[in-house]
Formats: sequence, structure tokens, C-alpha cells
Amino acid sequence: MAGLFRASSGSLAAALDLAAHPVSGRQTRRIPALSAVRLTAEGDGLSITSTAVDDTVTTRLDGTAEGEVAVPLDMLAALMRHFPAAEEVVIAADHRAAAIAAGNSSFRLPVFPITDLPEPLVLGPETGCVELDAGVARDLFARPAFAAADDASCPYLNGILLHNVDDQLVAVATDGFRFCRVTTPAASTLSADHSLIIPNEMERAINRLLGSTSGRVMLRRSANLFAADGSGFVVVSRTIGSTYPDHERWIPIKATNVVTTNCVGVREALARFKAVADPQIRPHEVSLRWNAAGLQLRADGGEDRLAAGVEGEGETAAQIHYLDVAIGAVRGANVRISVADSGGMILVTDPDDEGFVAGLMPIRPRSS
Repeated sequence: MAGLFRASSGSLAAALDLAAHPVSGRQTRRIPALSAVRLTAEGDGLSITSTAVDDTVTTRLDGTAEGEVAVPLDMLAALMRHFPAAEEVVIAADHRAAAIAAGNSSFRLPVFPITDLPEPLVLGPETGCVELDAGVARDLFARPAFAAADDASCPYLNGILLHNVDDQLVAVATDGFRFCRVTTPAASTLSADHSLIIPNEMERAINRLLGSTSGRVMLRRSANLFAADGSGFVVVSRTIGSTYPDHERWIPIKATNVVTTNCVGVREALARFKAVADPQIRPHEVSLRWNAAGLQLRADGGEDRLAAGVEGEGETAAQIHYLDVAIGAVRGANVRISVADSGGMILVTDPDDEGFVAGLMPIRPRSS
């Protein structure tokens, strides 16, 4: 194992940060090489690859490179953050150590034998793919993520489902109390069934990678793996080996009691209730009632009234935090809140975006 690499500190720091992924201390104690990052000459540049138990992330950057080396990812990333971004960094490595020089500074890092590194995940035979704008692809992961479960007893809910319905690609997350669905037009089929479930940990990593790029990205799947490929990176992840439940049955066909109001206004009202809520009483709740006079919110003796457009009359109650997060996922200036009846699911939608719908189960409010 030997290598010589030259690149700017800023580009190295950015690439290393993107390659980072969650690895527990228990995993690295059992397999120390899980903490390594692999630097490899690739064409006219340099690739940086990190592989954990469930994923492989590769980022690419400009530089000059010969050979390959594996060093501790966290150490190298931390070191790069403390050089000027334009500083040229030279990494010269052999089987004993990696010497790192930049300006008047020089350091040495331990190296890992390449043979000790886990095998990178390879997608294998492709069963579906779709090309999307990077921002649109990111929304499929970022927007519904708040509703995903974190429950070992229901592992199939601990992630985001991606599947095609007609000419739409659909992303869904639910924890049994909340759900969110985001749809976008798709020219091809990524997944025709309910088996493409991206784990929560990888959703966050993919979201970070997609947020770092622009232009077009390719989402691909095989029988058990998922890949996202964009400008400067590719990530391959295991999926949750299960089948997602039929989420369509959770969404009411029609909710006739509807209130539309300003997103910022209602979130500020919810923040006021949280500011004065008794910290000894959990969860913090709010009741909502709307009619021709507008929208009324009440909680623990407090009251707020907001201007709103209404259809019918409605009354419901929800946990303040859950309602606030659902409204926060709306991108437009206004939010539409609707219920079919007082005990029915609360739907949160965007009047300007038919591709977004969130929902939460109502609660029985305490006396206020």
C-alpha cells in the first residue's frame, strides 16, 4: 500500500464530511477498519470511500493522486477543517503511516491495511431507476422524514418507502400516529412494490449528499440495495428487508371541514402556547376550532384567534409539537388543515402543492 495525493484542504474537508456516516463505538471496537476512509486515484482526480455495515459512500474531488491509502476518517476530516480552505495538502503514505503536509505544518496518521477494509457495497443487477432534479430528489427524503418511526418492534416503519404509482414517484413515512406522503412526477419506474424502504440513518446521509449537489441525480435499486448517484458522489445502501403496509388506506378520501391560514401565523401561535406550557405536563396539547369567525386555538387556559378561510366547521385537538412539525414541512405561505369529523385524522396540506400531504391522529384534549 502506497499513495501520494494533492488537493486543497477545503475540497478534502467537504468530501470527507460527505463521506462520513454513523458508525457506533461498539462496531468500531469490533471492526476497527469501519472508522477508515479510503483514498484512491481515480482518473484525473481523487475518490474518497467509506464503508460501514449497511452502506458505502464515495465522493470525488479534483486533485492529483497515485495509488491508494486508508486512514482514520474522523482524524483526517478534523485536521482538514483547521487549514485555510485554499491550502494545498500533500498526503504521502506507505504501509507504516501517512505523512500529511500543508504550509508549515506536518502530521502523521496511522494507516489501515487495505485488506482489512470491509468490501464496498455494489448495487448489482438493477431492477429500477429514475432520474430527478437533485432538489426534487432531496424532498423525497427530507420532507417526510419527521413522520418515520424509531421503534425496534416495527422495523419496517423505521425508514422511508419509495414506490411508483402510475406516473408518480411516492415517498411515505409513518410512525403509526403521524404520516407524510410526498409525490413527484417520474418518467420511469424505480420500484413497483412496497419493498424499497430506506433506513432512517441512510435517509439522513442521503439527504446530506443530495443537499450538496445540483443538477440531475439518478436513483437506482436492485433486489436488496438502493443507490443515489449525483455529481461528485455515489451512495449505496442496504434497504429494510420487509414490506411496507398499504398507506393509502390511512388517508381519508375527503375531508369536508377545512381551514386555511398563514403558516407563519399558526406556527407562531403554537410557539406562544409552548412558551407558557407547564413543563410538568406532557404532552403539550392544543385544541382547534374553526367556523365563519376564523380559527381559534386553545390550550391550558390560553387562547389565540387567527384570520382564516373556512369550509364547513371543524373541531379537533393535537399534540403541539406534532402539529408544528407537520406544518413546518409545508413549503407554501399557507397551510390547509382539515378533518372529516371531530374524531377523524387531521390532514395538513399545502394549497399550492398537491404532491404533499401529512396527517396526525387527533387526541382527546384536557380541559382548558
